[in-house]
Amino acid sequence: MLKRHVVDLDLGHPGHVSAADLDKATINQLRPLAADRVSVLLGAGASAGAGLPGWDALARDLLVRSGAVGNHTEASTFLARQDAILAAEAAKAATSDFASLLRQTLYDGPTAPEPAVLHLAAAALAARHNPGTVQLHTLNFDTLLGDALRLALAESGIKAEVHERAESRQGPPDAYVVNHLHGILPPDPAAPDRGIVLTLSDFARLGAEPHPWQVAALQDSIQKGPLILAGTSYRDPDIRQWLHSTHKDHEVAVLLAREAIGLDRATFERLKPALENQWTAIGVRPVTLHDHADAAQALRELPHLCEPDYRSPQERAATVWAQQASKFRWGQQFHNQQLQDHVDQLRPHLGDEANLTLWIADGCGRLVRWSAPDRTYVDPAQLRRVEVGHDSAWVAGQCLGRDDVLAADLDGPRGATQRWRSVVAAPITVEVDGGPAFSSAVLTSASPRTLKELDADAWQQELLELASQWGDLLSLI
Repeated sequence: MLKRHVVDLDLGHPGHVSAADLDKATINQLRPLAADRVSVLLGAGASAGAGLPGWDALARDLLVRSGAVGNHTEASTFLARQDAILAAEAAKAATSDFASLLRQTLYDGPTAPEPAVLHLAAAALAARHNPGTVQLHTLNFDTLLGDALRLALAESGIKAEVHERAESRQGPPDAYVVNHLHGILPPDPAAPDRGIVLTLSDFARLGAEPHPWQVAALQDSIQKGPLILAGTSYRDPDIRQWLHSTHKDHEVAVLLAREAIGLDRATFERLKPALENQWTAIGVRPVTLHDHADAAQALRELPHLCEPDYRSPQERAATVWAQQASKFRWGQQFHNQQLQDHVDQLRPHLGDEANLTLWIADGCGRLVRWSAPDRTYVDPAQLRRVEVGHDSAWVAGQCLGRDDVLAADLDGPRGATQRWRSVVAAPITVEVDGGPAFSSAVLTSASPRTLKELDADAWQQELLELASQWGDLLSLI
């Protein structure tokens, strides 16, 4: 089952630089992390990208589902001025089977969650090396990082076990390990929970242990090489204490994404000095980014930073754009015909009003509507440019900012030129000399019907296959 994100378009938010526009300055901040041995710690932001609730939403839903409070409004009020891990005690006290309640709340979607971009990038980094070289840690209860690691190993043809550790036992020496620092709760009700740390009493009990295995795991990671934090708000009291006591004279960095903080770009820019200073003050070096997909691409770039011909994603995106712009008239004719052929493949899913649009990143933080089968542009100045980012006003911009397939119902008044009711967007991955594959274009398809009126899964699958073909076409430069 394909992962489906249904988003509401908010025209009030500006877009932002995407992973395809990570520039030299950001890459230079990453260079100290490009060591032979490196470790990655993922927080709730990683799994939020897969549709799982963040910590605040999880605590609120637990309170309501347990019956501790009557509704979500009361739960929000309950959480407004007190510690969420203390509030979780109320939910735990209101049920006789907290593990089942937690599982139902965590995996509330209609389908099983699939790994998101940060899981996939961290797993791919680990799979490039021998077991134990890249150590993986997670603060999340789900199995998504382990699932991503199994996928990465299979794609690389590596036959090795993935050991999901939630206790002192380290697992087989030749296995790849995911350290679940706060325990694990598989989606399968038949699989037991292990080592869950969620409420204040859980943290207090863990803090009273003389030699927690989690501390030993983090110490081992930090002593061997840089530790990278991603998708975490650093709210967990144990992690704060453990890292503060163990990371002196060692490299610890945080990939600080604006998406995780929930700020618009203007506010983020104003607050950036304060955000960076607070991390620097505790000995953690911040690398400020906009989207979780930026952080994922940063992890993908690490193994390539020391290559003599390496170029930043922004430079590679500019290369893709320049190559297409240099043959504008030919590209309009050729790409229009290709899109028309692909529209024919979509008609079984969308009917005769199938639509396709090709968007290409320009290497300057914008996404350009390059080609569509129902029109031919004669002047590059006619091309629409839109902002990119997880909170872009355009689904195409959101798609590139999240590096994920998106499906959306479009709200707002319909007119003669606004007949579309739904849209699906798929990122296009290209390969350009100078670095790893990355998403630098988007393929969108629109319909005058809503997602519920269509076979959206089949639509997404077909669009993903077409996006793969476009990746091959745009990589021929």
